[in-house]
Amino acid sequence: MGYEFLEHTADLKIRIEESSLDEAFKTAAMAIKQAMAENVSVAQKITRVVSVEGKDLQDLLYNFMEEFIFLLDADDFILAEVIDVEVNRDEEKNIWVLSSTIIGDNASSYRFSNDVKAITFNEMKIEEDKEHEKVVIQFVLDV
Repeated sequence: MGYEFLEHTADLKIRIEESSLDEAFKTAAMAIKQAMAENVSVAQKITRVVSVEGKDLQDLLYNFMEEFIFLLDADDFILAEVIDVEVNRDEEKNIWVLSSTIIGDNASSYRFSNDVKAITFNEMKIEEDKEHEKVVIQFVLDV
């Protein structure tokens, strides 16, 4: 399965199709890495754990993607690989939670193809098709 870049006037629109919610979020992270540093092989040196919450799946996706933009801007960290992603519903708190282990490197060693400013809720969708074991995610990055 995987991801593809779709035509969009001024921004980057990404559509992901995977077999599970965990895999779709994992692929979304790799898509934003590709949007930031197209065709750049990033060394795998630094391991981090990323944890985010959201009131719904779209909010969770927004917060997860925003974390990679924050890590680049604030910590000079660029993603190389996503080891795992676990998406769960916390019924007690009535929120979605995501935990992920990622590996990356210091971003100052790399050239970037796009200045990804933000993820938007514009045209964002997350569709789960349990009958066909498919999850489709679509989102737009402001570049």
